[in-house]
Amino acid sequence: MIQIIKAKDIKERPLRLLIYGEAGAGKTTLIGTAPKPILVIDFEAGADIIFAGQDGVDILPIYERKDLKEALLWLRTQKQYKTIAFDGFSIYAQQVLREILDSRNKETATFYEWNLLISHLKEVILGLIKPTSCTIFTSLLRKTKDAQGNLVSMHPDLPHTVREYIKAVVDLVGIIYVNKTGERYVGFTSPKGFAEVKDRSGKLTDKEEPNITKILMKVYSYERKEGN
Repeated sequence: MIQIIKAKDIKERPLRLLIYGEAGAGKTTLIGTAPKPILVIDFEAGADIIFAGQDGVDILPIYERKDLKEALLWLRTQKQYKTIAFDGFSIYAQQVLREILDSRNKETATFYEWNLLISHLKEVILGLIKPTSCTIFTSLLRKTKDAQGNLVSMHPDLPHTVREYIKAVVDLVGIIYVNKTGERYVGFTSPKGFAEVKDRSGKLTDKEEPNITKILMKVYSYERKEGN
C-alpha cells in the first residue's frame, strides 16, 4: 500500500551520529550529554571511569568480536534505551582486523581479509541502528598531509570503504576539537575544507556546544528539557 508523508507533518526521529577526534578530545564525555537512558558499548575500557556514579547510563564492555555479536543479539530485545553509543569504533575495527589476521596466520591483510573486516563492520553498524534510539559511533581522528607536511584532510580513522558506508548511514558527522583558548566544540561544517563532516539538517555550524541533546534540539528546532 502506498503511503504519502507530508513533509510539514514530519516529526522528530532519533538521529544517527559519527563523532571523531583526537584521543582525549572528549568523545566519551560527549556521549553522556545524549538523551537518557544511554547504553554505552565500551571498547576503549574508559567509560566506567567517566560515567561512574551517573544515573541513566549503562555500560556494556566489549573485548572481542564474539562479545559484540552476543550484544547485537541481545539488543534486538531491548527497547528502553533512548541512545545507543559505540565508544571506540575505530579501535574495535583495528582489533577485529588483528583477530582476522591471527586466525589466518597472516601478518598483513590482503583483499580477502579486508573484505571480511568490512563485511563485519557493516553488520555491526546496521545492527546498532534502531528506530527508537539515537545512535552514536565514536572514532579516533586521522590526519593526511602532503609531501611538504601540509595538512590535506582530517577524517575518522576507519577503512575508506567503512568510512564512506557509515557516512551514508548517519545523519551527522562531527569533529570534536579544542581550540587555542582551550574551549571544546563539535564541528559539523568545515570552513577550510579540511575535515570530513556532514549535516543533513543544514542547521549546524563548525562551533557547536559539545552537548548532543542541544545539537538534536537545534536540528529539529524545538524546545524540550535536556535528558527527556
